[in-house]
Amino acid sequence: LRIVSMLQKRRLLLLYVCLVYSVYVEAQNPIGLRAASYLRGVLFGAESTVNYLREDVDEGEYNQKIKDNYQLVVIGNELKPMAIWKGENIYNFTDPDFILGATANSTGWAQQNLMKIRGHNLVWAKDKYTPSWLLKQEASITPDKAKQLLSDYIHTVVGRYRGKIFCWDVINEAIDDVNNTNPFNIRDGFWFRKLGPNFIKYAFMFAHEADPSVPLYYNEYSLESFNSKTISTINLVNWLRSQDVTIHGIGLQWHVGVSTTITPGDGHYQTAQYIIDNKLDFMVTEFDVGIPTDGGYPINPQDLQTQGKIYRSMLDYVLHFASNCKAMLTWGFTDRYSWIPAASNFTRGAGLPLDWMYHPKPAYWQMQEVMSRIIDDGVYRLSPQSQPDKCLGISQNTTRSNDVQLYSGDCNNSYQKWNITWQGDGTYRFSSQSNSSCVLVAYNTTASIGDVQVHEWYDGVSQEWAFSFQGNNTYRIVPRTAWWRVMTVYGTSNTINIIDLIDTSPQNWILTKN
Repeated sequence: LRIVSMLQKRRLLLLYVCLVYSVYVEAQNPIGLRAASYLRGVLFGAESTVNYLREDVDEGEYNQKIKDNYQLVVIGNELKPMAIWKGENIYNFTDPDFILGATANSTGWAQQNLMKIRGHNLVWAKDKYTPSWLLKQEASITPDKAKQLLSDYIHTVVGRYRGKIFCWDVINEAIDDVNNTNPFNIRDGFWFRKLGPNFIKYAFMFAHEADPSVPLYYNEYSLESFNSKTISTINLVNWLRSQDVTIHGIGLQWHVGVSTTITPGDGHYQTAQYIIDNKLDFMVTEFDVGIPTDGGYPINPQDLQTQGKIYRSMLDYVLHFASNCKAMLTWGFTDRYSWIPAASNFTRGAGLPLDWMYHPKPAYWQMQEVMSRIIDDGVYRLSPQSQPDKCLGISQNTTRSNDVQLYSGDCNNSYQKWNITWQGDGTYRFSSQSNSSCVLVAYNTTASIGDVQVHEWYDGVSQEWAFSFQGNNTYRIVPRTAWWRVMTVYGTSNTINIIDLIDTSPQNWILTKN
């Protein structure tokens, strides 16, 4: 029986490796979720650990994958009170200073890598996660003293990083999982015992005083599907507002499994709409999709495909509520570093977009495609929004055969049209309809003014392009190698160049499908 079991495990492992590898080789060099989310207008992020960043673990792979894929980072533990607050007026800012810089004018890892940081959290409303020194002194701490301690801590931490934090989770997980007799079903904990529900009010007040410009959130799990906990949370928020408390939104944690379905109009969508109807924004703050595992590998390799579809439907949900859903974050990004296995006694895992070796999983490719694949393959005419009566084509001048230029007229000639083809890695190829091997190429993309020409296809990254939809059949077209810049009609000579984004109509292109 043991031999059979080992053989079964090896077969499952082989299936898992083959399945992941087949997806991996489909497009080995993705443009990255950071570029894709930026172009789609989604603020996309992940949880990270300071020591992994500081020590540049796994030969720099950890750091590089964050830089390739995320705009927003939440530090998992090092901004929490247990990590920082060591006693009354005693703080350890070593780790957050590494990320954010120790003074108003200094920079840390975040600024150096053009990252936004989500502050998590100022108060975790469970005794298990309350600084131990507070619990040891609880009997001698009066309500007035507790309020003063809370004020000192929040003013100190929020004030230290004022202007450097994208948003703060002021309160984390204050609503109980079972019904109790407390107002709003708030769980029993140190701060509630000392101050009642006012501890939540005070925390938001102190945070707003310390940094009036930073958005403030309440973060909670098990709210995503409409239930009594959702109602308690909204009732709590509305009470806070009746007390003139500033609160901007709710963080939805979304730790789910492969049995989860997310479908337009279902309870998940109803919950989001309920939050919006109460004049609140929200974020998906801690998304992951755990898979049943054995020895770290999925028991059923097909679960990876199911997981990918859930990630895709999650992103569809975020895009549906884009005006009120301010960000989507996964709790971690590689299965190598995930909370799920230990929390499930190693019965579940593999919940994140990258595997143990940092290879993209189906979840990664599904999200890449949702954010990047925004037009269908086909033949198109490209017209600058500033000159919609013209179109882009290849030059008919034999001495300047690599040039592109604008043409006037009906633009029905094959050299004035482009066959645009999805590459599977987040980018498209632009081939001239008159010569399929003649493709659009970006040169010197980081120079102050880059060039756009055509060249024979050689499968290079400079020949790959991505889109950012601007509405009304209008798009920005960006080179893969400098996706933060744009292809534009430049100057009075109407040349086609690559420049920084300045949000003008010569940088937008109208696509007309033939």
